[in-house]
Amino acid sequence: MAERKRTGAGNSAQDAAAPVGSGLPHSPETPRASARVTIEITAAMRADVRRFAEIGTPYAVIARIMGMSATTLKRRCRAELDAGVEVANARIALTLFETAMNGNTTALLWWEKTRAGRREGAAADPHGIGSRTVETITPDMSAREAAERYREELG
Repeated sequence: MAERKRTGAGNSAQDAAAPVGSGLPHSPETPRASARVTIEITAAMRADVRRFAEIGTPYAVIARIMGMSATTLKRRCRAELDAGVEVANARIALTLFETAMNGNTTALLWWEKTRAGRREGAAADPHGIGSRTVETITPDMSAREAAERYREELG
């Protein structure tokens, strides 16, 4: 098997296109041909990206549809991606709220559990204050008697 020596000149089309004599791959006078195409993001493209983000389309799919990489999409259309998700969440919350206000029991319960922070079967009051069946402190007791009874109940 014969070994080939690599020389720096004349082995590729790129070397043939480089100016001779400067020692640099590209001279400042000659514009460099870019290997990548600059993508112009139009207002219509931004609206499409936002709409796709609203309906939950994955970023990789949006990028493929728009003809760019996912990295470029995230870098150049970050505001539209974020706004799409936020707008979708706000619309769903508004619809849920209106449904609950119109009497939908399931929507009401879901809202109470998730948005209002209430839970079914909440932990019992640690001191049992809210669960007294008999009112042991009456309005006609003196403050001292009421305090003593209250201390007894708390243990």
